[in-house]
Amino acid sequence: MSTAPQSHISVAESRPALWTRPFVTCSAANFLLFFSFYQLLPVLPLYIFEKFQTDNSTAGIIISLYTIGALCCRPFAGFLVDSLNRKPLYFWTFFAFTLCFVGYWALGLLPLLAVVRFMHGVFFGISTTASNTVAIDALPSSRRGEGIGYFGISVNLAFATGPMTGMFLYEGLGSNVVFAISVALCVIGLILVKTLPVKPRPKVKRPPLSLDRFFLTRAFPQFLNFIFVGFAYGPVTNYIALYAKEQGIGGSGWFYALIAAGLIINRVLTGRLIDKGWLTRLVGMGMTLNVAAYLLLSFCGTLGPMIPGGTTLLFFASALMIGTSLGLIFPGYQTMCVNLARHDQRGTANSTYLSAWDIGIGAGILTGGSMAQHFGMHQQVFLACSAALFVADIMYLSYTSKYYTREMSKEKG
Repeated sequence: MSTAPQSHISVAESRPALWTRPFVTCSAANFLLFFSFYQLLPVLPLYIFEKFQTDNSTAGIIISLYTIGALCCRPFAGFLVDSLNRKPLYFWTFFAFTLCFVGYWALGLLPLLAVVRFMHGVFFGISTTASNTVAIDALPSSRRGEGIGYFGISVNLAFATGPMTGMFLYEGLGSNVVFAISVALCVIGLILVKTLPVKPRPKVKRPPLSLDRFFLTRAFPQFLNFIFVGFAYGPVTNYIALYAKEQGIGGSGWFYALIAAGLIINRVLTGRLIDKGWLTRLVGMGMTLNVAAYLLLSFCGTLGPMIPGGTTLLFFASALMIGTSLGLIFPGYQTMCVNLARHDQRGTANSTYLSAWDIGIGAGILTGGSMAQHFGMHQQVFLACSAALFVADIMYLSYTSKYYTREMSKEKG
């Protein structure tokens, strides 16, 4: 008896699985890590003022040590992730990250708190590099862009809900409860990491010391472009509430919620398009939309009076546009960095991508603060951000996207 060939296999059946146990477990653990961090973010300055009676400048320096610690370790994080077994490295740096929450509460000297804050950033930098790499290892290459988009939602959800939760807990129950819940959530995350089924990686012989073990030189154009994106976002993290106050806008906390909403919606909708060959075009659209979003933000007070409720409407519309543009940019640049790397360089690729963000954020915060002090208001800060993004957009469209296409065609050829 002859049988006809099964030529009607559905697309869904032929696609490799995305939501595997390792990927889901790693995404959940990553959410818990970021949620524990984000819920502490608005509480820590208040805790420092309350416990140590310090001034704004000293508190700002201590809080910024977290970013400095993360930035300092990023290149070495990629080296460690690519050189050591990833699961133990992920677990033990996550464990040390958890202990830092206890350190904030237990230590009674400000210099010791500063050390803990710096080390918290170091362990954050290594553990997040490891988590990104373990998650990408679990993804089929044909669905990598889609998977990276979904994995990023774990961070976006934490960003949308963490700070709000932290403030509610602090105002209702005090800082000790915030620290305790952060530790409890991290312990659950540690249990998830412990159960991660991670396949052992084959050993690859490489030169003992080479630049590409610390920085993915092949992705330098992407690295440079992404710094500009982080530079523009830095002032949003620190100064948007002050800018809203200058414009007479209340409820500025919703600004971050709308950014998160735009990020999540776009990550869900565009992941598959990235894997279908739209990668460079989607990032280009995101870069251009990002310029428009910051222009709208900087001129919302000027254009707003022309329409009823316009200033508030344009202010929050710019937030949704920023989130939508970043929903295209984030997974796009990370996918490009990973695709440009060898299989044994995925940790380095992720640390290069994350380092660009850290550098941009830090530079944006420092520059934005100086500009605001010089001009006496924050409108010029966001106008400067839009100018920087315009330069980055031109650079991407004229060189970076073409460079990526050329490099990837070499591999196929």
